[in-house]
Amino acid sequence: MRKLVVFAAFAAVCLSAAPNALVGVWKADLEKSKIASPPNAPKPTNYLIQVEEKMAIIDQRTKEQAPQVIETTGIWGERGQQRSVLTVFNNGKPFVRPYQGVPTRLTAGWQSDSFVVDGEVAGRPSTFRRVYKPSPDGNTLTVTIQSTTDGKTSESTLVLTKQPDSVAEPLRKPEEIAGTRFKNVKTEALKSLPESEFLNRMHYFSWAVNRNCEFCHVPRKFDSDEKKEKKTARKMADMVAAIDGEHFEGHPAVDCFTCHEGHAHPLRHNQFPEEAAAEKEAIEKAAAKAAEERRALQNTQPATPRPQ
Repeated sequence: MRKLVVFAAFAAVCLSAAPNALVGVWKADLEKSKIASPPNAPKPTNYLIQVEEKMAIIDQRTKEQAPQVIETTGIWGERGQQRSVLTVFNNGKPFVRPYQGVPTRLTAGWQSDSFVVDGEVAGRPSTFRRVYKPSPDGNTLTVTIQSTTDGKTSESTLVLTKQPDSVAEPLRKPEEIAGTRFKNVKTEALKSLPESEFLNRMHYFSWAVNRNCEFCHVPRKFDSDEKKEKKTARKMADMVAAIDGEHFEGHPAVDCFTCHEGHAHPLRHNQFPEEAAAEKEAIEKAAAKAAEERRALQNTQPATPRPQ
């Protein structure tokens, strides 16, 4: 029995020490890849992924650890670089963390010869599955990404080739901060954020109040101050930063969702059925109107930088 226990422990150590076939730098072959994007959207000119793995603590109370996989993606196009980071635990257990700024339940692990990441956005009908399949020789990585939002599914397939470590140098350089990258960023709490973190905050704002970008922004004129909702959002962002700074030592204990809980305006009481139905109808009408405005503007105005 003791030999069996020792062997099991030895096998576990060997397994955790086994190299992850995903680790390294990868570049997409844009001719072979199929990337889902809105109609008439500019095509990327370069697509890099850097994958790292290290042991990290899952639970501060129990000090449980697991391999943490960190994927940094850089996509280049006519608007410059767009950077994002996906962090998961390679243990097959679900955990919740922000992905692109929005709380997402992530489950990741190896299934046969593929590494699979499943994601589910908190409180929204939005899910995704990412399947990473390395070639037997380790020089090619095929990533299939399937996303479903509000019943609509899109799928991308990336064909990537292994690159020298030096190719990822652009992903390691500091990003431009929001105050210089975008026009008309006035909120002190947001000015100094790196570009990708600033955009993640925009995604979070949208998620927290359950509204699309056009709730605060004029379509295709994100730097405009025309809407009062944008001015209010600035005040609220500063208010949240002040509360966390003064009462929680700078930790993000309080945020937009704390009060809004998925509503444009914080509720004074639980909604009655007719109030919930009226809000749902208003959201659907606003989304339809915004989509119609985007379609009308798509071919009449040049693309502008992302949210300002």
